[in-house]
Amino acid sequence: MFRPESSSKGRIILIDDDSGVTSVVKKFLERSGHTVDTADSGEEGIRLIGNCEYDIVITDIYLPGMDGMAVLEKIKSINEDIDIVVITGFGSIESAVSFMRAGAIDYISKPINFGHLDIIVQKTLERKELIKAARERDIYFRMSLTDALTGMFNHKYFQESLEREMLYSQRKKENLTIMMADIDGFKAVNDNYGHQTGDMVLQKISSNIIKACRSHDTVSRYGGEEFGIILPETGIEKSTRVAERMLDAVSSNSYLPVAQNITISIGIASFPDHAMDRTELIQKADLALYASKGNGKNRFTIYDGSLEAGDRH
Repeated sequence: MFRPESSSKGRIILIDDDSGVTSVVKKFLERSGHTVDTADSGEEGIRLIGNCEYDIVITDIYLPGMDGMAVLEKIKSINEDIDIVVITGFGSIESAVSFMRAGAIDYISKPINFGHLDIIVQKTLERKELIKAARERDIYFRMSLTDALTGMFNHKYFQESLEREMLYSQRKKENLTIMMADIDGFKAVNDNYGHQTGDMVLQKISSNIIKACRSHDTVSRYGGEEFGIILPETGIEKSTRVAERMLDAVSSNSYLPVAQNITISIGIASFPDHAMDRTELIQKADLALYASKGNGKNRFTIYDGSLEAGDRH
Protein backbone atom coordinates (compact mmCIF):
# COMPACT_ATOMS: atom_id res chain seq x y z
CA MET A 1 0.00 0.00 0.00
CA PHE A 2 1.11 3.59 -0.70
CA ARG A 3 2.72 5.19 2.34
CA PRO A 4 1.27 8.63 3.06
CA GLU A 5 3.64 11.61 3.27
CA SER A 6 1.19 14.36 4.23
CA SER A 7 2.41 17.19 6.46
CA SER A 8 -0.84 19.06 7.23
CA LYS A 9 -3.19 17.22 9.57
CA GLY A 10 -6.93 17.54 9.56
CA ARG A 11 -10.20 16.22 10.94
CA ILE A 12 -11.99 14.19 8.27
CA ILE A 13 -15.33 12.42 8.07
CA LEU A 14 -15.76 9.52 5.65
CA ILE A 15 -19.34 8.72 4.54
CA ASP A 16 -19.76 5.37 2.73
CA ASP A 17 -22.03 2.38 3.26
CA ASP A 18 -19.25 -0.01 2.18
CA SER A 19 -17.56 -0.99 5.45
CA GLY A 20 -14.62 -2.43 3.55
CA VAL A 21 -13.89 0.95 1.93
CA THR A 22 -14.36 2.96 5.13
CA SER A 23 -12.12 0.60 7.09
CA VAL A 24 -9.15 0.72 4.71
CA VAL A 25 -9.44 4.46 3.97
CA LYS A 26 -9.77 5.28 7.66
CA LYS A 27 -6.62 3.30 8.48
CA PHE A 28 -4.71 4.95 5.64
CA LEU A 29 -5.69 8.47 6.69
CA GLU A 30 -5.00 7.81 10.36
CA ARG A 31 -1.52 6.53 9.47
CA SER A 32 -0.98 9.95 7.91
CA GLY A 33 -1.88 11.60 11.21
CA HIS A 34 -5.43 12.70 10.46
CA THR A 35 -8.38 12.25 12.80
CA VAL A 36 -11.07 10.28 11.01
CA ASP A 37 -14.73 9.61 11.81
CA THR A 38 -16.96 7.36 9.70
CA ALA A 39 -20.67 7.19 8.86
CA ASP A 40 -22.52 4.52 6.88
CA SER A 41 -25.34 6.78 5.69
CA GLY A 42 -25.91 10.38 4.65
CA GLU A 43 -28.18 10.99 7.62
CA GLU A 44 -25.55 9.76 10.08
CA GLY A 45 -22.86 11.83 8.38
CA ILE A 46 -24.95 15.00 8.54
CA ARG A 47 -25.66 14.40 12.23
CA LEU A 48 -21.93 14.13 12.95
CA ILE A 49 -21.13 17.20 10.85
CA GLY A 50 -23.71 19.19 12.79
CA ASN A 51 -21.98 18.30 16.06
CA CYS A 52 -18.32 18.56 15.05
CA GLU A 53 -16.02 20.86 13.05
CA TYR A 54 -14.52 18.93 10.14
CA ASP A 55 -11.92 20.07 7.64
CA ILE A 56 -12.88 17.62 4.90
CA VAL A 57 -15.86 15.44 4.08
CA ILE A 58 -15.24 12.42 1.85
CA THR A 59 -18.54 10.97 0.70
CA ASP A 60 -19.69 8.36 -1.77
CA ILE A 61 -21.94 9.60 -4.56
CA TYR A 62 -24.41 6.75 -4.02
CA LEU A 63 -25.68 6.21 -0.48
CA PRO A 64 -28.71 4.36 0.89
CA GLY A 65 -31.70 6.55 1.68
CA MET A 66 -30.11 9.92 1.06
CA ASP A 67 -27.95 10.19 -2.05
CA GLY A 68 -24.64 11.99 -2.31
CA MET A 69 -26.02 15.12 -3.99
CA ALA A 70 -28.59 15.62 -1.25
CA VAL A 71 -25.85 15.04 1.34
CA LEU A 72 -23.62 17.61 -0.35
CA GLU A 73 -26.35 20.23 -0.44
CA LYS A 74 -27.25 19.65 3.20
CA ILE A 75 -23.61 19.84 4.32
CA LYS A 76 -23.14 23.14 2.47
CA SER A 77 -26.23 24.51 4.19
CA ILE A 78 -24.68 23.61 7.56
CA ASN A 79 -21.18 24.88 6.78
CA GLU A 80 -20.51 26.43 3.37
CA ASP A 81 -16.75 26.57 4.04
CA ILE A 82 -16.32 22.82 4.52
CA ASP A 83 -14.47 21.05 1.70
CA ILE A 84 -16.15 17.99 0.17
CA VAL A 85 -14.48 15.24 -1.84
CA VAL A 86 -16.79 12.75 -3.57
CA ILE A 87 -16.15 9.07 -4.31
CA THR A 88 -17.57 7.56 -7.47
CA GLY A 89 -17.69 3.81 -7.97
CA PHE A 90 -18.21 4.06 -11.70
CA GLY A 91 -15.23 6.16 -12.69
CA SER A 92 -17.70 8.55 -14.29
CA ILE A 93 -16.15 11.95 -14.87
CA GLU A 94 -19.59 13.35 -15.79
CA SER A 95 -21.02 12.39 -12.39
CA ALA A 96 -18.01 13.82 -10.57
CA VAL A 97 -18.18 17.08 -12.53
CA SER A 98 -21.84 17.54 -11.63
CA PHE A 99 -20.91 17.24 -7.96
CA MET A 100 -18.02 19.68 -8.33
CA ARG A 101 -20.37 22.17 -9.96
CA ALA A 102 -22.61 21.79 -6.91
CA GLY A 103 -19.73 22.62 -4.56
CA ALA A 104 -17.45 19.57 -4.18
CA ILE A 105 -13.77 20.43 -4.36
CA ASP A 106 -12.53 17.18 -5.98
CA TYR A 107 -13.37 13.52 -6.61
CA ILE A 108 -11.82 10.06 -6.18
CA SER A 109 -12.68 7.00 -8.26
CA LYS A 110 -13.05 3.43 -7.00
CA PRO A 111 -10.94 1.40 -6.72
CA ILE A 112 -9.23 4.07 -4.66
CA ASN A 113 -5.70 5.07 -5.59
CA PHE A 114 -4.17 5.95 -2.23
CA GLY A 115 -1.45 8.10 -3.77
CA HIS A 116 -4.16 10.19 -5.43
CA LEU A 117 -6.17 10.29 -2.20
CA ASP A 118 -3.17 11.53 -0.22
CA ILE A 119 -2.50 14.31 -2.75
CA ILE A 120 -6.12 15.46 -2.72
CA VAL A 121 -6.32 15.52 1.08
CA GLN A 122 -2.99 17.31 1.40
CA LYS A 123 -3.78 19.94 -1.23
CA THR A 124 -7.21 20.52 0.27
CA LEU A 125 -5.76 21.10 3.74
CA GLU A 126 -3.05 23.38 2.33
CA ARG A 127 -5.73 25.37 0.53
CA LYS A 128 -7.69 25.77 3.77
CA GLU A 129 -4.55 26.99 5.54
CA LEU A 130 -3.86 29.53 2.79
CA ILE A 131 -7.44 30.83 2.94
CA LYS A 132 -7.22 31.12 6.73
CA ALA A 133 -3.89 32.96 6.51
CA ALA A 134 -5.29 35.33 3.87
CA ARG A 135 -8.33 36.09 6.04
CA GLU A 136 -6.12 36.74 9.05
CA ARG A 137 -3.92 39.08 7.02
CA ASP A 138 -7.04 40.91 5.86
CA ILE A 139 -8.27 41.23 9.46
CA TYR A 140 -4.90 42.53 10.67
CA PHE A 141 -4.73 44.93 7.74
CA ARG A 142 -8.18 46.28 8.54
CA MET A 143 -7.26 46.57 12.21
CA SER A 144 -4.21 48.65 11.27
CA LEU A 145 -6.47 51.17 9.51
CA THR A 146 -9.38 51.43 11.96
CA ASP A 147 -9.91 52.89 15.39
CA ALA A 148 -10.66 50.14 17.90
CA LEU A 149 -13.17 52.16 19.95
CA THR A 150 -15.31 53.73 17.26
CA GLY A 151 -14.77 51.45 14.26
CA MET A 152 -13.98 54.52 12.15
CA PHE A 153 -10.84 54.81 10.06
CA ASN A 154 -7.89 56.02 12.11
CA HIS A 155 -5.54 59.02 11.89
CA LYS A 156 -3.04 57.15 9.70
CA TYR A 157 -5.69 56.17 7.18
CA PHE A 158 -7.07 59.72 7.12
CA GLN A 159 -3.66 61.16 6.27
CA GLU A 160 -2.93 58.57 3.57
CA SER A 161 -6.40 58.89 2.04
CA LEU A 162 -6.24 62.67 1.97
CA GLU A 163 -2.91 62.54 0.14
CA ARG A 164 -4.37 60.15 -2.46
CA GLU A 165 -7.60 62.09 -2.88
CA MET A 166 -5.78 65.40 -3.34
CA LEU A 167 -3.57 63.92 -6.06
CA TYR A 168 -6.67 62.52 -7.77
CA SER A 169 -8.50 65.85 -7.50
CA GLN A 170 -5.48 67.65 -8.90
CA ARG A 171 -5.34 65.36 -11.94
CA LYS A 172 -9.08 65.57 -12.54
CA LYS A 173 -9.24 69.31 -11.71
CA GLU A 174 -11.94 68.57 -9.14
CA ASN A 175 -12.66 70.19 -5.78
CA LEU A 176 -12.08 68.31 -2.55
CA THR A 177 -13.26 69.46 0.85
CA ILE A 178 -12.36 68.32 4.34
CA MET A 179 -14.07 68.88 7.65
CA MET A 180 -12.49 68.76 11.09
CA ALA A 181 -15.08 68.18 13.82
CA ASP A 182 -14.68 68.22 17.60
CA ILE A 183 -17.09 67.28 20.40
CA ASP A 184 -18.03 70.35 22.44
CA GLY A 185 -17.34 70.15 26.19
CA PHE A 186 -16.23 66.54 26.06
CA LYS A 187 -13.80 66.95 28.97
CA ALA A 188 -16.77 67.69 31.23
CA VAL A 189 -18.40 64.40 30.18
CA ASN A 190 -15.32 62.43 31.23
CA ASP A 191 -14.90 64.45 34.44
CA ASN A 192 -18.54 64.18 35.52
CA TYR A 193 -19.50 60.71 34.27
CA GLY A 194 -16.24 58.80 33.93
CA HIS A 195 -14.28 57.52 30.96
CA GLN A 196 -16.54 54.52 30.32
CA THR A 197 -19.47 56.83 29.73
CA GLY A 198 -17.17 59.06 27.69
CA ASP A 199 -16.31 56.08 25.49
CA MET A 200 -20.01 55.32 25.02
CA VAL A 201 -20.64 58.92 23.96
CA LEU A 202 -17.74 58.76 21.52
CA GLN A 203 -19.09 55.57 19.98
CA LYS A 204 -22.61 56.93 19.59
CA ILE A 205 -21.44 60.25 18.14
CA SER A 206 -19.18 58.39 15.72
CA SER A 207 -22.15 56.33 14.54
CA ASN A 208 -24.28 59.46 14.09
CA ILE A 209 -21.54 61.22 12.11
CA ILE A 210 -21.11 58.23 9.81
CA LYS A 211 -24.86 58.12 9.16
CA ALA A 212 -24.89 61.83 8.31
CA CYS A 213 -22.06 61.49 5.79
CA ARG A 214 -22.30 60.08 2.29
CA SER A 215 -21.20 56.56 1.38
CA HIS A 216 -18.16 57.79 -0.57
CA ASP A 217 -16.91 60.13 2.18
CA THR A 218 -13.99 59.02 4.34
CA VAL A 219 -14.84 59.42 8.03
CA SER A 220 -12.01 59.03 10.54
CA ARG A 221 -11.28 59.50 14.21
CA TYR A 222 -8.49 62.03 13.96
CA GLY A 223 -7.55 61.81 17.64
CA GLY A 224 -9.22 62.09 21.04
CA GLU A 225 -12.64 63.60 20.45
CA GLU A 226 -11.74 65.05 17.04
CA PHE A 227 -12.86 63.67 13.68
CA GLY A 228 -11.63 64.18 10.13
CA ILE A 229 -13.93 63.83 7.13
CA ILE A 230 -12.81 63.82 3.49
CA LEU A 231 -15.44 64.77 0.92
CA PRO A 232 -14.13 63.89 -2.57
CA GLU A 233 -15.30 65.79 -5.66
CA THR A 234 -17.12 68.22 -3.38
CA GLY A 235 -17.03 72.00 -3.22
CA ILE A 236 -17.89 74.25 -0.30
CA GLU A 237 -21.63 74.52 -1.06
CA LYS A 238 -22.25 70.75 -1.02
CA SER A 239 -20.01 70.29 2.01
CA THR A 240 -22.16 72.62 4.09
CA ARG A 241 -25.17 70.35 3.56
CA VAL A 242 -23.18 67.44 5.00
CA ALA A 243 -22.04 69.64 7.88
CA GLU A 244 -25.64 70.62 8.67
CA ARG A 245 -26.67 66.95 8.72
CA MET A 246 -23.79 66.15 11.07
CA LEU A 247 -24.69 68.94 13.47
CA ASP A 248 -28.31 67.83 13.54
CA ALA A 249 -27.47 64.11 13.84
CA VAL A 250 -25.34 64.73 16.92
CA SER A 251 -27.37 67.43 18.71
CA SER A 252 -30.78 65.80 18.18
CA ASN A 253 -29.79 62.57 19.94
CA SER A 254 -29.62 61.80 23.65
CA TYR A 255 -26.56 60.27 25.28
CA LEU A 256 -27.90 58.96 28.58
CA PRO A 257 -26.84 59.03 31.36
CA VAL A 258 -25.24 62.32 30.24
CA ALA A 259 -27.69 65.10 31.03
CA GLN A 260 -25.96 67.91 29.12
CA ASN A 261 -26.76 68.57 25.49
CA ILE A 262 -24.00 67.04 23.33
CA THR A 263 -22.95 68.96 20.23
CA ILE A 264 -20.02 69.22 17.84
CA SER A 265 -18.23 72.10 16.14
CA ILE A 266 -16.94 71.86 12.57
CA GLY A 267 -14.31 73.58 10.47
CA ILE A 268 -14.34 73.37 6.67
CA ALA A 269 -11.56 73.93 4.15
CA SER A 270 -11.38 73.12 0.45
CA PHE A 271 -8.75 72.17 -2.12
CA PRO A 272 -7.61 74.03 -4.17
CA ASP A 273 -9.45 77.13 -2.95
CA HIS A 274 -7.85 77.29 0.50
CA ALA A 275 -4.70 75.17 0.30
CA MET A 276 -2.61 73.19 -2.17
CA ASP A 277 -1.05 70.59 0.14
CA ARG A 278 -2.34 68.17 2.74
CA THR A 279 -0.75 69.74 5.83
CA GLU A 280 -1.90 73.25 4.98
CA LEU A 281 -5.43 72.06 4.18
CA ILE A 282 -5.75 70.40 7.60
CA GLN A 283 -4.39 73.54 9.27
CA LYS A 284 -6.97 75.71 7.50
CA ALA A 285 -9.80 73.37 8.51
CA ASP A 286 -8.48 73.44 12.09
CA LEU A 287 -8.51 77.25 12.11
CA ALA A 288 -12.13 77.17 10.95
CA LEU A 289 -12.93 74.61 13.66
CA TYR A 290 -11.47 76.86 16.39
CA ALA A 291 -13.51 79.75 15.01
CA SER A 292 -16.66 77.64 15.43
CA LYS A 293 -15.66 76.92 19.02
CA GLY A 294 -15.05 80.60 19.72
CA ASN A 295 -18.31 81.73 18.17
CA GLY A 296 -20.61 79.65 20.36
CA LYS A 297 -20.02 76.03 19.27
CA ASN A 298 -22.58 73.70 17.63
CA ARG A 299 -21.91 75.29 14.26
CA PHE A 300 -19.69 75.05 11.21
CA THR A 301 -17.27 77.66 9.89
CA ILE A 302 -15.79 77.85 6.40
CA TYR A 303 -12.16 78.92 6.31
CA ASP A 304 -11.36 82.37 4.99
CA GLY A 305 -8.27 84.51 5.04
CA SER A 306 -9.37 86.50 8.09
CA LEU A 307 -8.87 83.49 10.35
CA GLU A 308 -5.48 83.57 12.04
CA ALA A 309 -3.75 81.04 14.28
CA GLY A 310 -3.96 83.48 17.15
CA ASP A 311 -7.75 83.30 17.07
CA ARG A 312 -7.85 79.74 18.44
CA HIS A 313 -9.99 79.11 21.55
